[in-house]
Amino acid sequence: MSTVHNAITLLILICCGLLYFIGLGWLLIGPLFHCKLFSKSIKISKMLELSLVMISGIIINYGITLIFQSLKTALTIGGILALLGLICYLVMLFGPIKRILFSTDKLIKSTGIMLILGLLLGPIILLPLSRWDWDARYIWFFHAKMIYTAGALSQSTGWLHPSVVVSHVDYPNLVPALAAQLSCLMGFWNEYLPKLSLFFLLVPAVLILFTFFKSSSSFFFLLVLIPFSFSPKLWNGLMDGYLSLYFAISMLLLGRYYKDFEINDLISCAICLIPLLYLKNEGILALIAGIVAISLTLLLKKTKISIKMIFSKYWKPIIILLALSIPFLIWSYNKKQWGLTNDLELGTSQSFVRFLNRINDGSFKVILIAVSQQFNIGLILLSILLFASMAVKNKIPNEIIPIILAVIIYCLGIIFVYMVTPLNLINQLNDSVDRTILTVNTGLYVACYYIFSSLRKGEENKLINNVPNR
Repeated sequence: MSTVHNAITLLILICCGLLYFIGLGWLLIGPLFHCKLFSKSIKISKMLELSLVMISGIIINYGITLIFQSLKTALTIGGILALLGLICYLVMLFGPIKRILFSTDKLIKSTGIMLILGLLLGPIILLPLSRWDWDARYIWFFHAKMIYTAGALSQSTGWLHPSVVVSHVDYPNLVPALAAQLSCLMGFWNEYLPKLSLFFLLVPAVLILFTFFKSSSSFFFLLVLIPFSFSPKLWNGLMDGYLSLYFAISMLLLGRYYKDFEINDLISCAICLIPLLYLKNEGILALIAGIVAISLTLLLKKTKISIKMIFSKYWKPIIILLALSIPFLIWSYNKKQWGLTNDLELGTSQSFVRFLNRINDGSFKVILIAVSQQFNIGLILLSILLFASMAVKNKIPNEIIPIILAVIIYCLGIIFVYMVTPLNLINQLNDSVDRTILTVNTGLYVACYYIFSSLRKGEENKLINNVPNR
């Protein structure tokens, strides 16, 4: 009976949490795709819209927690706002009396989404924190327990206590804050409940993946690469898997924008880059790489953009992106006020001295070897698909160019960090290189997906052309 009761409680908590994030997110995303709160102005698939609403809701919740600091106050204010937003969302969704059409395509999508979420929810919930990696237990979920114990995400949480200095107290706290809120809501902390925060971050990403659904091998190929090729990184409590996942889906959306030239995909790509700021410090580098990729895409598409056009036609997406960036600015300000610093000492004179020393002593070779060993599988797969495209004289899709550029920028940035680190180089490489380069691999996987899709389309076109006319 206890197991059944816990399962029902978990299901209710998940449903309430999803509705909470939908309500909060709709207050921001609703006006973007709707001139009025209750009438559509821009065509967008409901699945893509729902995922953007949830992403925004998660970030808004984090922002509310940073502003009010007290967990109970943040939950109360967030709950009121979420209820208002949820009412508006439901009125938009069901207000006009319309016929709801069910199709095989929708049924397959729904079944696939629930199956993947169910497969990933199991390990997330069932594996206790004590079974997770050191960083998961003593950084992300240790921060969560600190916030829960203090009842607030504030200076009084204890960030400067000597015992927690090694816990990277300057890291973003989106997931720790959410984990602390879940425990605060239920009234207790245990080894399982806080990990549900990872699941809420996973749901919108899976929804976006299924906007690429096709009844073909290309979609199956995509799912094998993203997320199943690195699925353990999505339930081991580390943020690297989610950083890589959101970077990958933003690049997927950018590639689709290049192909179809739908502005919704470009807006969605930009919104999916914002969560990177709240997962790890490396998210800043990934965001920069993504912005460069977007800029190159607009250049290759010969998109005519002026300052006047941006502020007259696209002012709503800009406001939303700026609003979603506010928690990053608040946390940056708090870190400075509270005296929280990063142990990598980036930008200091000592970092440049270490950079030169590692060039002179040849230790940069160790870094290059360690890094290259981590993305060789992605690189080999990309090379095979490129060779196959050339062998069958299939055109290599141009949309992979910005994606590969973003991957290169991110990879060079990570190499630079290793070049200037004040920590023991060998130990840091052994402890982290497999995680930090995961984002490079997922970027390469996205490029592989677009090449594979192009090959499949080319084969299908040949088969159609070879069918004799009757």
